[in-house]
Amino acid sequence: MNRADLTEKLLDIKREKGWTWKYICEQIGGMSPVMVTGGVLGQHKMTKPMSFTAAKLFGLTKDEEGLIKEEPMPA
Repeated sequence: MNRADLTEKLLDIKREKGWTWKYICEQIGGMSPVMVTGGVLGQHKMTKPMSFTAAKLFGLTKDEEGLIKEEPMPA
């Protein structure tokens, strides 16, 4: 799985569960909503505590959690 695949997976889960960005940001916490949203979308890396919480929220594997902690590649 690559980061783009993970982003699609996270967006699919968001849609399936009917979560808002506000809800996701409140659950993950740690930084501004812009940074949390960017982390979910693969535009920013997440800190270890944020990635751990996001992994629990979205039901991610350890490998997937590792992907959301990586620096994004420039487009």
